[in-house]
Amino acid sequence: PYGKDRENKRLPFEIIEIGAVKLDENRKMTDQFHEIVKPSVYHRLHYRTKEILHIDKQTLENGVPFSKAIRRFLKWCGEDVMFCTWGPSDLVELQRNMKYYRLTYLLEGPLRYYDVQKLYGLFTAEGARLSLDAAVEQEGLLEKRPFHRALDDAYYTGRVLACLVEKTGAEALLPFQSVDYYRLPGNKKEEIQVTFPGYSKYVSRVFESREDAMKDR
Repeated sequence: PYGKDRENKRLPFEIIEIGAVKLDENRKMTDQFHEIVKPSVYHRLHYRTKEILHIDKQTLENGVPFSKAIRRFLKWCGEDVMFCTWGPSDLVELQRNMKYYRLTYLLEGPLRYYDVQKLYGLFTAEGARLSLDAAVEQEGLLEKRPFHRALDDAYYTGRVLACLVEKTGAEALLPFQSVDYYRLPGNKKEEIQVTFPGYSKYVSRVFESREDAMKDR
């Protein structure tokens, strides 16, 4: 709380590490990506962050600029890609960082993705959103890898997803696609309508006023 006065309102959270794994159609890991990002907005790590990440200032200073890291990451992802994350916040912060550096044109929005935390809760934990480490322990997937570093958390997320597909079948999971709302549809053509088992979701473009929206029922 005592850091709020030094917060950059356009970038409350600065990405300092990107980690991801690739899964093939059989949920086998085929590749991994890891990049340390040199911070340019916040130059001092909070001591709690240091304790959790075990990352020092020199490591960060040796990182690459965000603009280079995100280009490398998206090139590694390829064109035919579906993001799978633990929780909904990672893609929001990724896009917020991209917007800060005027790079949102590199990634089309609104993004559709699979929230593995949500899926795990729906199919195994009666709707509860468990932490990644709790889900890993529950499935007996714990290895000699720490949590909270980008690549390690991506690795564990991939393992939990593969385990979930093995239990339920891909067909059961595929309909439960999430929609990220950081960038809303810009026009009627981009509007999103998704039907899930038991309910539907409609994401409209932005209207200037309630009256404008009512005219286009």
